[in-house]
Amino acid sequence: MRRVLFVSYIFPPMVAGGAPRAHQFCRYLPEHGWAPTVLTGPADDSAAVDALALAELPPCVRVVRADCPLSGRAARGAANPRGGLAAAMRGAARAASRLVLLPDRQVLWKAAALRAGREALAGERHDAVLATFGPGTNLLVGRELAAVGDLPLVVDFRDLWADLPHPVFATPLHRWLAARMERRAVAAASRITAVSARMAGHLAARHGRRPEEAVAITNGFDPADLARVRDERGPAGGRPFRLCYTGSVYGQYDLGPFLDVLGGLTRDGLASPETLRVEFVGNFPPEEAARRGLSGLVECRPHVPHAGVFDAFARADALLMIEAPGYWAEFSYAAKVFDYLLPGKPVLALVEPGGNSARLLEAAGLGCTAHPADRAAIRAALLEVMRLKGAPPKAMNISAPPLADFDRRRLAARLAAVLDEAAGL
Repeated sequence: MRRVLFVSYIFPPMVAGGAPRAHQFCRYLPEHGWAPTVLTGPADDSAAVDALALAELPPCVRVVRADCPLSGRAARGAANPRGGLAAAMRGAARAASRLVLLPDRQVLWKAAALRAGREALAGERHDAVLATFGPGTNLLVGRELAAVGDLPLVVDFRDLWADLPHPVFATPLHRWLAARMERRAVAAASRITAVSARMAGHLAARHGRRPEEAVAITNGFDPADLARVRDERGPAGGRPFRLCYTGSVYGQYDLGPFLDVLGGLTRDGLASPETLRVEFVGNFPPEEAARRGLSGLVECRPHVPHAGVFDAFARADALLMIEAPGYWAEFSYAAKVFDYLLPGKPVLALVEPGGNSARLLEAAGLGCTAHPADRAAIRAALLEVMRLKGAPPKAMNISAPPLADFDRRRLAARLAAVLDEAAGL
């Protein structure tokens, strides 16, 4: 069994960000000859809700935690204010953090991470280092530790960094500095992996690497989750249609048009708490629904462990998904699309038509798609899925396309092959 030092500040029991991707790698890499040592941040109580994910890891996986002074100041997955003074203060704090901390606030974790990483390398033989972006500090730590151990480095991108086409940097100078850090990390790497073929090709071209040195390894579904899929709906008559969203509502998501549609259906007499319930399981702030007069229609529950999302799926008639248009539709997949495939229930997908997520749902025969800013299309799509109330779920075959390409076991095998090539095996 070879061993890889896997640098990922975000890791279970966190439930947001890149935790599922890191978990998918660590759970299944040992089946393909690689045992991870995970170098990660502290398990902050405010975000640590998925201890079961840690219990699912094979015994050969080691988790090494290094402290970060800001670990509890901005919990990942927590509900964020979207208006008023609280939102303004949070925005000001984030702006100040971006101005002062380079490349990100996890730079305060870097020194402790390097110490813990050196100890891990000294205590046991390792054959490679894998560092995942983001945060960017992961790549800085990974590059330095690979040099310390004279080990091959693989860098993994869940997002673009320096050329992300959004105003995420405090100044042009900050973006230039990020580009410099990114170039140094990629130059030190033997291989690049990314969450889509489009992103892998873009990174290879940007950094002058041969196309075969940048490999697409998407996120995916856990084949073990198929045993959790069930349908616990009661008879269709006498109960509301249930639409369920699970996971984080990120800052780039604009649910305003969807909520406007709910309000319009209520005023038109086409929806009421007796006929429609929308359940958010995650960080959607309940005050947002209350402010719009939708408290009767919208139910908000906190994050649950990954296994718990299948309880929500079981009581739902359809699932709700949203993805910001443009960059995310082109370069990635919506975070929850893979879990949403397994129950075989209709998906109201507020995504850009033609994007990765839309095409996958279409191939699976589950998607009812509307652009997330098109209120008329959202209204028509919602009414369409509501007419499917009580319809039996579609049987999903995880061994056949399109699902087979997103099986985490197969994806881990692809990553193991990349690590083998990097290590010259």
